Amino acid sequence: MSWFVGDKDNIEVPLGECLCPGAPHAGGDSVYLRPELDVAGGLAVLAAMTAGDDSNLIERMGRAYLIAGIVDWTFLDEEGKKVAASRANIERMRWTASTLAIANAAADIYGETVLGPLARMASDSSPSGPSDESTSLSLPHSS
Repeated sequence: MSWFVGDKDNIEVPLGECLCPGAPHAGGDSVYLRPELDVAGGLAVLAAMTAGDDSNLIERMGRAYLIAGIVDWTFLDEEGKKVAASRANIERMRWTASTLAIANAAADIYGETVLGPLARMASDSSPSGPSDESTSLSLPHSS
């Protein structure tokens, strides 16, 4: 283990369909997630988690996971040229079941890294003994 993000291979999330013009990807498009978050990505997810109230927590965290995690994809434009996996293009993506699958994959990959230390800090700072309310962190998580 190192203090620095390594050169591990990106993690492929197959989307099961190709929505590129002419559908050139017979096996479907894929999105590639970084295998671990860098400092900016981790802080963005933490900020999304703690900003505002719980009413839009899923939206904030999902957006943060997508922006911090996506590093590449197979998407092509109308001229058959690769579309850059930029923040602006990530934010332009349509909402589909595949988009949810990407966000859930990112939550599975990064969840423990981001949420684990917070849960441990909350556990360490909780008084011992029974409590009237739950002190555990419960966020949406895919199975």
